[in-house]
Amino acid sequence: MTEYDYRFSKKERLCLKNEISLLFEKGRPLTVHPLRLRYILVDSGSDTKCKVLFSVPKKLFKRAVKRNLIRRKIREAYRLNKHLLTGSVPEGKHLLIAFVYLDNSPLAYNIIEDSVKKSLSMVEAAVRKKNIKHE
Repeated sequence: MTEYDYRFSKKERLCLKNEISLLFEKGRPLTVHPLRLRYILVDSGSDTKCKVLFSVPKKLFKRAVKRNLIRRKIREAYRLNKHLLTGSVPEGKHLLIAFVYLDNSPLAYNIIEDSVKKSLSMVEAAVRKKNIKHE
C-alpha cells in the first residue's frame, strides 16, 4: 500500500495575483455540481505539483460562517484526495486549480467529496492526455 502525504501546506495554496489572473483568464473550465473548476498547467517556479484556490461567493452566502464552513469542507476533501493528481503532473510543470462553489445552500461533506473526487479524476485524465494548455 502506498503512503500519501495528506498535509496541505502553505506552498500548495494559490496566492499570487498574477497566477490567479492567469488561471481565470486562460484556464480551462470544468463543472461538477456543486463545484466549478478552472485549471491550467504552467511552467514550475516552485517545488509543488499543484497550487489550489478555494472560493465561496459572498453573493450566495452573506454570512462568513457559512462561507468558511463550505470552504473547509472543500479543502478537506481536496486534502484527502489530492493524491489522484500528483502522479500525473509532468516534471518542470505545476497545476493551478481554482474550486468555486456554485450551489446556493450548504451541502453535506460526502456530496462535496464526491464532486471533488470526480473533478480531480477528470483533471488528471486531461493532464495525462496533454489536453490542456501549457503556458
